[in-house]
Amino acid sequence: MDKSKYFNADGSHTTYFEDNGLALDKQALTLEKWNSNAESPPSLNELIKTGFPDDPNPDGRSKNGRLMKEFLASREIKARGAQVYVPAKKFELTEEHKQYIAENASIMRPIDIGRTMTGKPELTNLDLEVRAVREHIEELRKTTGSFYEDRTVEEVAMWKPPSTFGKSLSKINKFIHDKISEEKMTTAQKKCVNALMGYLHSYRFIHQISNFASENDRTLFESSFVRYTHDKSDLTQEEVDQYIVLSVEVVLSSNILNRIERLNNMLDATASDTEGRKISMGLVESIRHSQTEYNQSVGRQQKLLESLKEKRSQRLSKQIKENASILNLVQLWKDEESRLELIKMAEKQKQSIEEEVTRLSTLDEVKCRIMGLTEEEAING
Repeated sequence: MDKSKYFNADGSHTTYFEDNGLALDKQALTLEKWNSNAESPPSLNELIKTGFPDDPNPDGRSKNGRLMKEFLASREIKARGAQVYVPAKKFELTEEHKQYIAENASIMRPIDIGRTMTGKPELTNLDLEVRAVREHIEELRKTTGSFYEDRTVEEVAMWKPPSTFGKSLSKINKFIHDKISEEKMTTAQKKCVNALMGYLHSYRFIHQISNFASENDRTLFESSFVRYTHDKSDLTQEEVDQYIVLSVEVVLSSNILNRIERLNNMLDATASDTEGRKISMGLVESIRHSQTEYNQSVGRQQKLLESLKEKRSQRLSKQIKENASILNLVQLWKDEESRLELIKMAEKQKQSIEEEVTRLSTLDEVKCRIMGLTEEEAING
């Protein structure tokens, strides 16, 4: 670079830049702006705005932009262009923040945690605070695997289905009010118990129930599925899967209710806090979101139940029609059999009468009585 047009022999600055439109005071302002923030220096466009405040469209490719780049180069400065990516600053979490996140990650969304702990209800998912919360939650998930208070890093034991008829019946009686006696069971009830044992042995059921870390969640899931299916021996594989989904929704809605209760307790606890107003706004938003989640879960349960009832009703109606046709054939067969039996009985009766008449016709005494003859008249004619 030829610096002779920028500097005199004694090292003083020439008037090159003033002559081309960059005033001396604007040069000083440009250098001052550049030196004001060493960690995050201004971009080229920002410096162009400083040097040429009347330029409506600052651009490094324009005349003013090229002159600004030349001025900066003369001072051995390279400004960042508009196309150069600058990583956003990272929001640093304090130990208090980290503790708050760990305690509430199971019941609040990252955005609600960010709003509550910073007292900024206007935060969005793109803000640095919320991103920091989300990143910390991911770190917790990698180390703990869960956010429940009773969480453990130990591997959860695989759930085992009942292996005998008696164990399956005991599981049914555990979750229903009207107990079933094995000694008084009907054929239909036995069929239902065997069917349930098959449902509980399906891979999807075992996989799903084993994924629940909480024993309470497992029991709720199992009880819901058993109560829904213990009296249905004709379910298809698709319907079994739907009942599994329905039982999962029951567990989810229960957990959401628990979350809402805990959030309400936190809201009550912050009532006397000096920062209560800011914190309360975040908690109220989190409660509102949780209530929406709960309503959506209940709605999904109702739709699933209606769908399952409708499908089964249609299938049973079809079976009844088919069975009715078979019953009619059986009835016709029985009617034909009865008719033939009556004919046989009538023929036997007719034959008996004929035999009796023949027998009676051979008796002389009967003949005499019928003809009104005495014994002597019958002998002597």
